[in-house]
Amino acid sequence: MENMRRTGLFVTAVAVALLGAAPALGVGPDSRPLRPAGLNPARPYESECAAGGRYGAVKPVLADRIFEQLRAQDDQAAAELLERHIELHPADPVMLYNAACVQCRLGALDRSAAYFIKAVKSGFGDISHARRDPDLRALRGHAVFRAIVDARAAADEMLAHRQMEAWRQQFGDAGYRYEVDSARRLIFISSLDDERHADMRGMLDRQTDHLEQTLFPGTRDHVLVVIPNRQDAADLLTRKHVSGLYNHRRRELVTRGHPRAVRHELAHAIHHGHMDALGQDHPLWIQEGLASLYEDYEILDDGTVRFLPNDRNQQVQTLAANQWLMTWAELVALQPAAMKKEAFRVYPQLRSVMRFIAAEGHLESWYRSYVEGFDTDPTGVKALELAFGLPIEAVEAAWRRWLGEKG
Repeated sequence: MENMRRTGLFVTAVAVALLGAAPALGVGPDSRPLRPAGLNPARPYESECAAGGRYGAVKPVLADRIFEQLRAQDDQAAAELLERHIELHPADPVMLYNAACVQCRLGALDRSAAYFIKAVKSGFGDISHARRDPDLRALRGHAVFRAIVDARAAADEMLAHRQMEAWRQQFGDAGYRYEVDSARRLIFISSLDDERHADMRGMLDRQTDHLEQTLFPGTRDHVLVVIPNRQDAADLLTRKHVSGLYNHRRRELVTRGHPRAVRHELAHAIHHGHMDALGQDHPLWIQEGLASLYEDYEILDDGTVRFLPNDRNQQVQTLAANQWLMTWAELVALQPAAMKKEAFRVYPQLRSVMRFIAAEGHLESWYRSYVEGFDTDPTGVKALELAFGLPIEAVEAAWRRWLGEKG
């Protein structure tokens, strides 16, 4: 009983710490907390200190040395430098988080847990990132880590309502409606008229139910769906060609109201929730491919889904005719910079690949096999070979034939 009481008190204390750090959890449209990216040497996180924007005269010297060691994967040297940095800046959530990652990689789980709870108390709120971070994999079974994750989940509904109220303070009530769907864990802030709003709600209800029954089962945090008026959309979506975006750190889906963009971003939101639950971070080709797939579809009476052609079909046909298609090896290896640069080629092709997988009847079995075997193959290639019973080169060749005949 005493151990249970202590555990309960600890979870309560963690919840208080999380709620006290609510701005770092992304409450409200103007919050801009730092977001660590773990210690992946391919993309080490460099906070504002590296640019001299946070620590004044201290600026880059110690921070640069820390990041050099992180890139070199010299954990012991990085740990010593992080300790020196934290002595100077004991409430730096980014460096506290990075210290937790380093100590975890060194096998010092209690020290890692101590840094992690200090990071949370200092404002680190991206718990979903921590759940997926491979540098904290060994910490996931630690009582501190489990308590923080449980506390974040317990606080989710209250944080979501607080987030909605922050948006209400900015937008006001005139011309907006604020609704909560507790069953589907969706919160709506909408400027649409009654008819368009009802259509949008029905569409998102059906898509949410379908995705959670087929690909992405389990619980997730609330998601805020924002469809602002034209003036507010211009402020929130500053790039005119962007119809919508989903920010997982803040659990916010903002679109200009185009149904296709709403469907695309909702698929992202629910997929991210599933990745959180699994502790996995799926590659871009899978994330963007599935979101693009769900841009246009119809759900039949028997609950199955038929993915409809859209303008991306003509685009991928044009790419094929001009021999501009990327190989599947290139698609699987895509990084954000290349995705942005090659978007005109990438998105049509990814949707076509996903339509092919679905048309062959393998979408659900492939994805299920993929998440089950993620630790051995995070790319998704092995799961494709298993679903089709063919080597990946043969699967790609079959897609190219399908594209020429039906795609």
